[in-house]
Amino acid sequence: MKRSRKPTLKFGETREIQGFTSWKTASFNDLPPARVIREILQNSLDAAVEAREKPAVVRFRVTKIKSQNIPDIAGYSKAFREAVTYHQRQGKLPDAAQHVVNTIEATLEKLAKDGHYLLSVSDNGVGLDEKRMNALFSDGTSVKATNAAGSYGVGHFAAISASDLHYLLYGGVLENGKRLAAGYAVLASRPGKKCWYSAQGYLIKKFVAGIGDKLYDFLDSKSIPEILSTDLEKIREEWKHGTVISIPAFNYFGDYTQSLSHIVSKIASYNFGVAIHKGDLVIEIDESGKYDDESDGLGAIRLDNSTLGSILEEERAQKRAPKRNTFFEGLRPSGQNAHSIYETLVKGDSSVVETELGEVSVNLLTPTTTGNTRIDLFRNGMWITDEVSRLKRADFTDRQPFHAVLVPQGGHELHRLVRLAEGPMHDKLSFNLLSDAGRKKLINAFEEISAWIKEQIPQLGDSEYTPDDFLVVQTGGDGLGGGSKRFEMWGSPVVVHRARISQRTFTKSGEKTEHERGKGKKKNGKKRGNTHRTRSKPLPFQSTVVPDGKERHIVSLKCRETFDDMTLSLMVDENVDATCDRIWQDEKVTIRSFEVDSKGVQELIAEIDDKGDAIRLRRLLAGKTYKLILKHDSPKGLKNAVDLPVLRVDLHRTQLESDKGDTKNVNAD
Repeated sequence: MKRSRKPTLKFGETREIQGFTSWKTASFNDLPPARVIREILQNSLDAAVEAREKPAVVRFRVTKIKSQNIPDIAGYSKAFREAVTYHQRQGKLPDAAQHVVNTIEATLEKLAKDGHYLLSVSDNGVGLDEKRMNALFSDGTSVKATNAAGSYGVGHFAAISASDLHYLLYGGVLENGKRLAAGYAVLASRPGKKCWYSAQGYLIKKFVAGIGDKLYDFLDSKSIPEILSTDLEKIREEWKHGTVISIPAFNYFGDYTQSLSHIVSKIASYNFGVAIHKGDLVIEIDESGKYDDESDGLGAIRLDNSTLGSILEEERAQKRAPKRNTFFEGLRPSGQNAHSIYETLVKGDSSVVETELGEVSVNLLTPTTTGNTRIDLFRNGMWITDEVSRLKRADFTDRQPFHAVLVPQGGHELHRLVRLAEGPMHDKLSFNLLSDAGRKKLINAFEEISAWIKEQIPQLGDSEYTPDDFLVVQTGGDGLGGGSKRFEMWGSPVVVHRARISQRTFTKSGEKTEHERGKGKKKNGKKRGNTHRTRSKPLPFQSTVVPDGKERHIVSLKCRETFDDMTLSLMVDENVDATCDRIWQDEKVTIRSFEVDSKGVQELIAEIDDKGDAIRLRRLLAGKTYKLILKHDSPKGLKNAVDLPVLRVDLHRTQLESDKGDTKNVNAD
């Protein structure tokens, strides 16, 4: 029997000179790990959904390999050396390109001497046929708009940054048993004897572009290298169909101190909580093979609906998304919001809402643990966005705070349009990706969902006041004054969406009810108990807070209506932090003194209370702007001016005797 030749990397002809940091990979090289892992999981989950597999199983496995295990490492090395030689002759390599070259050289040496890590990601999805493999190699272009399946496209192409060789391998097995495989490497273009060779190398049999619909002659069962064939055999035995992506010289995203189990578990629990909770997704991570002695490993970790809650419980204190240039940059929503989603799934009311475009599952929880209204949209159990047209917080300002988790059901037009409107990284809705008709249909469907939610959530009483969104302006500089009055802005003013300050009322039993003025009133034939109100009512106002040196801020204040006898407090705003280095608690700042600059406005009568917690204002005129220059103590825990947090103003009307009636003040829990 004639043995099949080992596959080799094929570099096609090109007229374009590309360096080691070409535009084809630059955008993917800069992707943070959270994005890469999320896209791999998303593609695998979508592929399992198309295959009608439940649960989708995604298996991460780290082992060690040496040079001889990597297909055509000799051809790869030759192409690399030739490209380096050519580009060095043109002059010194740019710093970024030199870094890539140095990394590849060190990696080749390490592979030959001690070996390196290999990350294999297997799933039980629909597998890879020629159409899907072609899409995989089309410069990372996703073909989801054609209703094709996942497990290929942007997600897997993005994984090239996880290989210090910039070399990926793919394999798939279909339900009928057919197997397909290929590889993809990115180096730099170089001159050959007869033509210029492209920077992209393909582990295939040959190029066949122009012959029918075929672009490449991929590797079949007779030519698939062992590094892929072993995993494909396991997929065939266990799941009958699926895909594997192998990443030789896996670099742990530049931080070998990180545990892959921790990385994947955190990203998956934040972004795929619905799929995991419903039993639609199971993730396995096995790093034992990275150790010379497997007994040193921790063994396989399994993330499913039995372990999801404990992981998110550990993350609930994370109130903000990770900062830029950190390991989990781009991971959204925050840990607190991811935990809130889980609580809504567990404790909220579950319903199926019928729209003109099909059904959507809705989980509703009120009141919310955070006190804020929030709506999260998922597709196939993957988080997409919390900013949905016609379903934003501003659309529900007259309702009690609630949390809604929306999941359009598969097989319906609503699900299809949401998928088409997703941005390239599946974390927002881009309506410009839809036709005019599709955009209108999707907006109408969201309006139907909004109307249904409003039917379920109680309306707030007329006596409640809602502060407008206001601007908090934070300036640059050292915050130490120095006599200069010129400020440099860190960025555009930020609109801060404040949580609704709800004036709650209680029956004798402590049950929350709608607010009604006066004595207890009858409902369903029964008299309510005495109602209780908070000490003061929040007012509708606009405020701008600007630093004016160390422990000194300028406050600009404007009310819609005229109010008598108010209290003004200066607060550390836990929702805005200019440096994002710390999570501030919502606490008052002690005011030491103040000046009033009300040019052209009736004089403002004001005084500080004994503790310095607030300034008592006797009268604010409607539509007039007041300016106060406040001197205050530094917030607790502040060590230097660089840590300066953003401050805000809270303004309340002092309760008057005429307001009290037969009620008494209590602290609403």
